[in-house]
Amino acid sequence: MLKKKNFNIKISKLLLSITKRIESFFNFLKHFNINKKKYFNLWKKSLDKKIYIVLAAIFMVVITYFLLPAFYNDDKVNYQLKNQILQKYNFEVNLDKIPHYGLFPKPHYLLEDAKIYYDSKIISNSKNIKVFVSSKRNFEFNKIKINNLVFTETDFKINKINFNFFLNLLNIQATNQNIKFLKSKLFYLDENDNVIFFSDLNKINYIYQESLLNEMESKLEVFNLPINLNIKHDIANKKIFSKIKLSSLKLKFENNLNYNGTEPKGELDINYINRDQTVRYSFKNKNLIFDTDDKKLSGEINIKPFFLVSNLNLKNIRIEDILRENSILVNLLKSEILNNKNLNGKISVVLDDLTNLKHIGQIKFDIQFDQGLIFISNLNFIFKNSAIFNFNDVSLIIDENKLKFIGDIVVNFKDIQNFYSHFQIIRNYRQNINKMSSNFVFNLDDEFFEFSELKISGVDKKITDQYLNKFNSEKKDLFNKVIFRNTVRDFFKIISLD
Repeated sequence: MLKKKNFNIKISKLLLSITKRIESFFNFLKHFNINKKKYFNLWKKSLDKKIYIVLAAIFMVVITYFLLPAFYNDDKVNYQLKNQILQKYNFEVNLDKIPHYGLFPKPHYLLEDAKIYYDSKIISNSKNIKVFVSSKRNFEFNKIKINNLVFTETDFKINKINFNFFLNLLNIQATNQNIKFLKSKLFYLDENDNVIFFSDLNKINYIYQESLLNEMESKLEVFNLPINLNIKHDIANKKIFSKIKLSSLKLKFENNLNYNGTEPKGELDINYINRDQTVRYSFKNKNLIFDTDDKKLSGEINIKPFFLVSNLNLKNIRIEDILRENSILVNLLKSEILNNKNLNGKISVVLDDLTNLKHIGQIKFDIQFDQGLIFISNLNFIFKNSAIFNFNDVSLIIDENKLKFIGDIVVNFKDIQNFYSHFQIIRNYRQNINKMSSNFVFNLDDEFFEFSELKISGVDKKITDQYLNKFNSEKKDLFNKVIFRNTVRDFFKIISLD
C-alpha cells in the first residue's frame, strides 16, 4: 500500500509539472502576442544599430582608400604624371604647381596653368588639366596609372612644323582611354610667328578603343564657319576615314584612305546641296594623282618639291556664291595660306553654264601660284557672241584685309551692232568701235571697280579721261545688273559726244 501511494504521488507531481509547463507556454504566447510590437521594435533597433555600425565602418574604409592619393608626395605625383603622359602620348606637360586631388565625378588630379611641350617647344597654355587616374593601386604609392586627360581653355599656337601634334595623337597605341580639349582656341602662325588665322576649338575628343582603332571627334569654327570634323584611324588595317561637315554651307567631305601597300590610295566624296562627286587619288613616286569619273577634275601634285598641275571643270554655279564676303574661297585667300613661297603650280579652270550670267559663254582661265604670289592669266569669255573679253596678268593682293584684283582688260568687238542692240543703245550713240583696253582695280569687299589708262579706238584720250574721273569717283557696283546696264549706256553716250 505504501509503494502504491508513493507511485500515485509521483504521478500527480509529474502531471502537475507538465500542466504548469503547458500553461506557461500558452501564457508566453499570449504575452508575446500582446507585446509582439514592443519585442520586434527592440530587436529591430538592435539590428539596425549593428547594420549602421557595419555600413559606417565600410564607408570609412572605402573613403579612406579612395582618399589615399591626396596624401601622396606632390613631387612624386608630378613626376609620375609627366612621365606617363610623355610615354603614352608623346608630348610633355609642365606640372610645376601643386596637384589637387579630387574624388568626384571620378578620382583625378587637377593641375592649373599647365604648358604643353611638343618637339621641345611650348605649343599651348592650358588653364587646367584633369588627369583621371585608376584606383586599383592606391596602396602602391609609386604606381599611379592614368586613364583619361581633360584639358580646359587651352590656347594653341601652331605652325606648319608642329601641326603634327594633332595628327600624331591619332597614332597612339592605347586602349580604353580618352584625351579631351574643351573650350580651346587655335592661333595658326607663319614663319615669323604672326597670326595667319584664328579658330575656336569648342571640342576635340580623342578616343582610343580596342583593336587599335583611334578616333577624333571635334567641333571647331574657322572663318566664322562651324565645322564638324571626325577622323578614324584603323592602325591594325592601315586605313583612315575622315568626315568634314559644314552645315551652314550644306557641304560635306568624306575621305577613305588605304595605306596598306606601296602606293597609298583612296576616295574623296564631296556632297554639296545633295549633289555628289567622288575624287579618286593615289600616291606614286612622290606624286599625288587625282581625277573624277566625269573628268571634271583631274591633275597631279609633285609633293617634293611641291608643284600642282590640275584641270578643274565646273558647271551650273553662281559667281556671287564664290566671291561673296564669307565664302570659303574668299576667306582662304584672305588668310594668305596660299601665299606660301613653297607653293607652286597651275590650275586650269573652265566654267560652263553660269546660272546668273546667261549671255556669257564658257569662261577659261589659269590660276598660277609662284613663290608666294597668285596670278590669274588667260581669262577670257565671249559676251552674247558679240564681244570677246580678255583679262591679262591679274594679281590677287590683300590690302588692309581687303581682297583686290589688279590687272588689264581688253575687249575686242566681233559684232558691235549686236552689242549695242542688247544694251538698247540709241543710234546716235553707236560708234564703229572694234577694240578698247584699260587697267583696272577691283575691290571685292567694297564691290567697286577703278579704271585707268582707258584706250578706245577712234575716241580722244581727253574724253576717256573725263569719263574715268567721273566713273571712279562714283564707285559704282557693276555686279548690280541695273547699275551695270545704265553704266554701259552712259559710257557710250559720253564717248559719242566727242
